[in-house]
Amino acid sequence: MKKLLLILSFVCAALCVSAQNMRAVFLDAPEWVFPLLTKNCRADLVDFVEAGMKAEVRNRLDGVSVLNEFDDDYLKLATTASSTMQLKLLPAQDDTVMCVVKTVKAEAADSRIYFYDRSWNLLNAGDRFQFPSIKDFFTSPSAADEYIDVCDIYLVALTLSADENTLVAEYTMPSYMNTDDAKTVAPLLRKLEYRWNGERFVIE
Repeated sequence: MKKLLLILSFVCAALCVSAQNMRAVFLDAPEWVFPLLTKNCRADLVDFVEAGMKAEVRNRLDGVSVLNEFDDDYLKLATTASSTMQLKLLPAQDDTVMCVVKTVKAEAADSRIYFYDRSWNLLNAGDRFQFPSIKDFFTSPSAADEYIDVCDIYLVALTLSADENTLVAEYTMPSYMNTDDAKTVAPLLRKLEYRWNGERFVIE
């Protein structure tokens, strides 16, 4: 009986995600969520997507923001030429969880992750995703022991899936390394994939 109730609650949460689709979330979000875009700009971006046009607008910094991907539960927005924002609606047992990944890229990409409830109240990110250590990215413990000293900066890019409730973490420090170190270390690194289990992202 408990198992049945758990399944039913998860199905109800999934239906809540569908009911609160990305169009409504994007257009009705507080301005602090998308500080470079007015509500009119966001509406224009959605209109462009629905018309099959390139979705780009002038933002508050007089630069260009581009809505690269947009569907019922996912969007990817190039806020500036060097920064992106991903937003994913995730089903949870008692509510929809909104996951936001902000990434800044200079020579290498680096991401931050945030979680909110449907009212845009900030949730404890550590309860829902634990950043891996640098050693976790190595394909073997021996490789990590040998080359961990070369990897002295923690830079990790996070990518949410548009199609599934998954997230990929990639260590991007090799982009900052000299050529010889990068050629040696890069083949010894792997991407880490996580799947949302209704409460948190767990590694697969």
